[in-house]
Amino acid sequence: MTTKALTFKAKFSYGLTDLGFSIAYTIPAFFLMIFLTDVAGIPPALVGTVLLVAKIWDAVIDPFIGHFSDRLQTRWGRRRPFLLWFAVPFGLSFYLLWLIPSTSSLFMQSLIVLGVVIFFITNFSLLSVPYFSLAPEMTRDYNERTRLNAYRMFFSILGGLAAVIIPAYFLGLSDDLRYGYRLMGLSLGIFITLLPLAAFFGTKEKAFTGKREVSFVQGVRLVLTNRPFILSLLTYLATWVAIDIISAVFLYYLKYWLGIGEESSNTIFGVLFIVAALFLPFWVKVSEKSGKVRAYILGHGFLAIVLLALVFLPPESNRLVYLIAALAGIGVSAAHVIPVSILPDAIEHDQLRSGCRQEGVYFGLVNFIRQLATSGALFFVGLILQWTGYVPNAPQTVTSLWGIRLLIGLLPGLIILLGIIALRKYPIDRKYHQEITAELAAREAAAEKERG
Repeated sequence: MTTKALTFKAKFSYGLTDLGFSIAYTIPAFFLMIFLTDVAGIPPALVGTVLLVAKIWDAVIDPFIGHFSDRLQTRWGRRRPFLLWFAVPFGLSFYLLWLIPSTSSLFMQSLIVLGVVIFFITNFSLLSVPYFSLAPEMTRDYNERTRLNAYRMFFSILGGLAAVIIPAYFLGLSDDLRYGYRLMGLSLGIFITLLPLAAFFGTKEKAFTGKREVSFVQGVRLVLTNRPFILSLLTYLATWVAIDIISAVFLYYLKYWLGIGEESSNTIFGVLFIVAALFLPFWVKVSEKSGKVRAYILGHGFLAIVLLALVFLPPESNRLVYLIAALAGIGVSAAHVIPVSILPDAIEHDQLRSGCRQEGVYFGLVNFIRQLATSGALFFVGLILQWTGYVPNAPQTVTSLWGIRLLIGLLPGLIILLGIIALRKYPIDRKYHQEITAELAAREAAAEKERG
């Protein structure tokens, strides 16, 4: 563990791995629901229910994966072995997502969907929880963590850009959308299999010196009594639940309100993600100069305003939507780099008071609560679409169009505002974090001296 600057190789290798995670997360976030409703022919409320059950499974296993990675001992470290062991199952499970067969039984088809989604998210968690837990161990420096996450989020945004542009190419290859989805799953499944190896070979883990004897229950109790972490978690959840809702509804908004189909949406997504990538250095500088809390409030307050504007965008405003996408990209950039940089600081607050270092449990619980919140939100999205009279591949009623517009703008905007309110009470600034790291460094030096 160091407060010194990380090497370019370490930051690049760590960030590059998130390219695969971003592709594997973003494509299902944008395309899976509309694939299941409009291609597989499953009613939206049933799709929402299936995704809810799968997300609950994901939520349950994440803390246990994190706890296991905290206690794992191998010659490669605690986190990196997962990146080697589960890379191939990860790519295979992504491919299977887009092979949903047509059956005469809607119940059987739903069970198949549920099984495949559970297989995918299990492999995703076996990679992502240890991967996220690796970052706090790479550096303790307040600003260096923001820079490390800027590398990661550059590749995350690049993956998001690829995830919304590439499917349009595959879906345009044939009139049969099933063929396009299958070919996309195969091609990208092979690609994302390789990327976890970048972090495995390009990073190193520091020797673990914390307590190993803490039980899972004790570890969870320490997490839940860590007030700075709870506040940072609420902020993180508000950010990503809002973005998950936007991701699930955006194609519906483009298709039925603006008249832009899935195969033609790539340019709009491209504008959003390119602007988001370009503004990453800006938000790093704002964070370094003004602090992470102020940077979050500025970036996310701006994003909430842009989202509310989507509610009142006139129908078929095909040109104006590019400006809205560019403005949204500025806020999305802040959403990528700031919240995830705040969480590790709160984890070290726990280490200071308890002597335990358990990033795995922390990030497992982050995923656990995020998945529960997101699954509930997506279940709610499915219900709203059903209740407002949504009909796939048909002109929508005034009521269903209002439902889509409120889901894309008003709901996520209000959720982001709740995150801003929570973060205003966050107590860890740069000065206090420096005090934490100085005390932890002194304790580790004393322990080394005692062992020597």
